[in-house]
Amino acid sequence: MRYCNIIIYLLLFTITKAQNLVNNPSFESISTCGTQATLAVNWQNPTQSGTPDLFNTCSPNRVPSNGYYYQWPRTGISFTGIWCTDPVAAVREYLHCQLTNTLVANNFYYMKFYAALYNSSKYACNNLAIYLSSNSIYQSGAGNFLLSYIPQIKKFNNPIIADTLNWVEISGIYQANGNENHITIGNFNNDLTTDTLCFNSNNIYGAYYFIDDVSVVNITIPQWQYRDTTIYLGDSVLIGPAITGLNVDWFDMSSTFIKNAPGIYVKPTVTTSYKATETFNSVVYNHTVTVTVLMPVKVNEYDKLQKSVKLFPNPTTNSFTISYLTESSKLKVDITDMQGKLYSTELITTTNNKATINSNLTNGVYFVSITDTVSGLKTIKKLIVQK
Repeated sequence: MRYCNIIIYLLLFTITKAQNLVNNPSFESISTCGTQATLAVNWQNPTQSGTPDLFNTCSPNRVPSNGYYYQWPRTGISFTGIWCTDPVAAVREYLHCQLTNTLVANNFYYMKFYAALYNSSKYACNNLAIYLSSNSIYQSGAGNFLLSYIPQIKKFNNPIIADTLNWVEISGIYQANGNENHITIGNFNNDLTTDTLCFNSNNIYGAYYFIDDVSVVNITIPQWQYRDTTIYLGDSVLIGPAITGLNVDWFDMSSTFIKNAPGIYVKPTVTTSYKATETFNSVVYNHTVTVTVLMPVKVNEYDKLQKSVKLFPNPTTNSFTISYLTESSKLKVDITDMQGKLYSTELITTTNNKATINSNLTNGVYFVSITDTVSGLKTIKKLIVQK
């Protein structure tokens, strides 16, 4: 057992220390204070028409707010911003850089960046992507906004990204040809093949996204999880890591094939387990995912609970209080982020119809799941942390 623990520790250490091939991945190092993304060391603008932006605390009122937007960097003190679509002006902007090393043929690379929609955008869109090339690219000519390349990395199912507060991960797995040494980030589709959502009809702008934390990392073993989950009867859920580029075969427990995909949507009527067989780097990994199905509570009971439970202050800087209708109720409180990561679980008893939670969370939006352990009733409230 001791040797197993040593092996696990060394494995985790290797994963943690995997080299990011993107130099200046979160735009922290800048040549001088200003508002152009090309001031971030190693980053270029690949079109003559585009002008990607830099947001850094060195510029007055640029981070976290200048009166038109509000966003904290995901890491450090900087991030960038690009136009990804505008149905009127057909505007596109891109971020481009050279990797520290050329990708090795047949090796697997985990690539990702984070995006958040500018809150004054008129639209949200899909097609945020990474394009890998064997050399630097540049498109000259005023008005030539679109780079018509076929990107290798998009978010699984390529959804419209409409979150204006949280940073959304766009990631995927790529097996290298062996000559790639540059990456470009943006929307490489034209407007006809880009899905949009009218986010705010009162605004005049298109779809503008903040970008942070870009990474390209060589990996040899899986670094993602197959989590169990719980739903109410009648709901569906996405199970699996849902990372573009993974080779995963899904089966029911009787070994009947369902689908080959990084993740699948399921809608069981009773608690059900599924088998996932992932082939990665010529090694087969087997997983089991269980979806627990709960019976829905009566509508009037749920409405009563939903109305009675309050979180305050909200937004909060640290601790918050849960108000509850019933004295001496025993509550189970789970706090997760927008991606479903569990931060804490507590069992508490209300006093004077309330209970205080010391969250110690970083800035962002969280879901507070509150379950009455006696009645089984459950409600979920949104909590905003702003320090």
